Amino acid sequence: MVKDTDKNTFSELRLQAQTLLAGKPELPDTLQGDVQKLIHELDTYQIELELQNEELRSTQEELEKSRHRYADLYDFAPIAYLTVSDKGLILEANLTAGDMLGVARAQLLNRPFSEFIVTEDQDLFYLHRKKLLETRMQQSYQIRIQKKDGSFFLGLVEAVIRGGSSDPPGQFLLMVNDISAHKEIELARLRRLKNRYQAIVMDQNEMICRFDPQGRITFVNDAYCRYFSVSHTDLVGRKFMPNFHEDDVHLVGDLLKSLTPQKPDKTIELRAHLGDGTMVWQQWCGRAIYDNEENVLRYQAVGRDITKIKQAEEKLQNETKLRQLFLDALPCIAMLLQFDTREIVASNKAAVAVGAVPGMRCYTSWIQRDHPCTWCLAPEIRSTKEPLNNQFWALGIYWDAYWVPVTENFYLHYLFDITEKERNREALNKINEELEQRVMERTLELQQSHAQLLHSEKLAAIGKLAASIAHEFNNPLQSVMTIVQGIEEYSPLEDKEKHLLTLALQECSRMKNLIADLRDFFQPTSGATVHVDLHALLDGLLLISKKDYSSRNIKIIKKYGNDVLPVMAVADQLKQVFINLLNNAADACENGGTITLTTQKIGEHIAVHIEDNGKGIVVADIDHIFEPFFTTKPELKGTGLGLSVSYGIIKQHGGRIDVKSEPGKGSTFSVLLPIESANNDQ
Repeated sequence: MVKDTDKNTFSELRLQAQTLLAGKPELPDTLQGDVQKLIHELDTYQIELELQNEELRSTQEELEKSRHRYADLYDFAPIAYLTVSDKGLILEANLTAGDMLGVARAQLLNRPFSEFIVTEDQDLFYLHRKKLLETRMQQSYQIRIQKKDGSFFLGLVEAVIRGGSSDPPGQFLLMVNDISAHKEIELARLRRLKNRYQAIVMDQNEMICRFDPQGRITFVNDAYCRYFSVSHTDLVGRKFMPNFHEDDVHLVGDLLKSLTPQKPDKTIELRAHLGDGTMVWQQWCGRAIYDNEENVLRYQAVGRDITKIKQAEEKLQNETKLRQLFLDALPCIAMLLQFDTREIVASNKAAVAVGAVPGMRCYTSWIQRDHPCTWCLAPEIRSTKEPLNNQFWALGIYWDAYWVPVTENFYLHYLFDITEKERNREALNKINEELEQRVMERTLELQQSHAQLLHSEKLAAIGKLAASIAHEFNNPLQSVMTIVQGIEEYSPLEDKEKHLLTLALQECSRMKNLIADLRDFFQPTSGATVHVDLHALLDGLLLISKKDYSSRNIKIIKKYGNDVLPVMAVADQLKQVFINLLNNAADACENGGTITLTTQKIGEHIAVHIEDNGKGIVVADIDHIFEPFFTTKPELKGTGLGLSVSYGIIKQHGGRIDVKSEPGKGSTFSVLLPIESANNDQ
């Protein structure tokens, strides 16, 4: 980088030289070209040297000026500068050093600096010089320096090692500042502070005294003398111990023995007898004052009469005990609290039952939470100033709680444990609910039994009618079949005529079977569980309602499963269930529609799904459709018992009824029956 700078400077000088030559007369043409070029180069070089010399002279002048300025700063600096050799001899010094020591600068050179140090402070100088040479770290210290006239001043010395490569080893620089005036100002300030402190201590109401390790008093304030009715002259320089109670004297010795540099103070309370025989309570704070070697220089004691405080504490303790006895006598948990829920006092019952601790917030000690309880009414009574009551569960106990304002800052909180009473009430309510439930169940059973009885009577009447019709129809039908069969025997018939007779016989057989099915279907059963073929049962119901479905434009689709097994059930009761479900599906298809019957085996159950594409059931009604007397049909068309009775029948068979519905799209009722019914076990 330096070479590049020099090169640039040389180029600039060469350019300046060429510019100067350009103004001179041209060389004669008779000279040869090489000679002319050489002369031109020499002239250019000469000019370059002249320019460099001019620049060097300018730089030298600036250096001389800077050196003079530095010398002035060095010589006339407000502090003394001295360069000291490794042997302690002064090698260099500024004018200030000579003025400060009262010696001409020339007379300082090669003299030991220690000659100007007060004898008592020379060891300190040598100690710091040793540290400086060993650690090469700056040293700062204060020593007394003696002038030529015998007077001395306090100097602040800063010592640093000379670190230049050309400096001899062990050479160092001293900077000395006369701080005598500052020190005198500081001492004056300290004297003022001492006087002020002395006045403050003297005017204190507390008793203050100081004494040496031998127990001799070195200082007492006026309050101390007034309290013990003695004078300063009677105490200072002598040993004095107040007339402490014989049982408390040892506390003073224990206090002094316990003080350490790490814990130099301690406070005790003890009894003392005054000159008139009065016993008083005193509080003393003892402090030990140590030197740099941790030796005790003196002790200081600050005392005060706390008799009235002790009497007030005793009175407060008696009142607290009386208040505690009152709270403990109450037949409940009682606490006195601040409105910030901090406990002031609590009964023993409160401490045992809810862990009440004076000084803590009630929700912290009781519920172990970091925020007020939700049932707390303290904020309300603070604003209304009226008592309030609340009941709640907490910690497994049901509480009857009261909040009573006492003052603007305090309130009384008491609680009764009414858990047993509440549990008795809950048990009574539960018994009442169970009784009501049983009454409802018995009422429902009676209603279902009544409905089943009516249905059975209807079936019985229809069965009798069906049997009578079957009897009345069977005889003529048998005669017709006999006649038709005889026609073929008594006269020869053509093929067409034979076909017609065959068709007639088939229709007669179908009518005979239909009459038999009608008679069997409506024939009352014994009420016992039997194997029921669900497909046959459903087909019989569809046969009866076929004309009704046709007139209402309702299409029936059957999707019977091949693996459907018979179930153990009461046939009449299942007929009643499926009649209700089919009728409801048909009623839902107000303007015609489709009813799909699906059967399937699901695990150990047989499922019968009756699906319609009618108007569906609104969501709000689905949870109520199995309730007795609930119906969405017109008053004269439904009683509200059909689904309730059906639900009860299926439940008695160990099954269930599920329903899915979407308004406007239809409903699906699914009846699930165990293959081995619960009634079979009975």
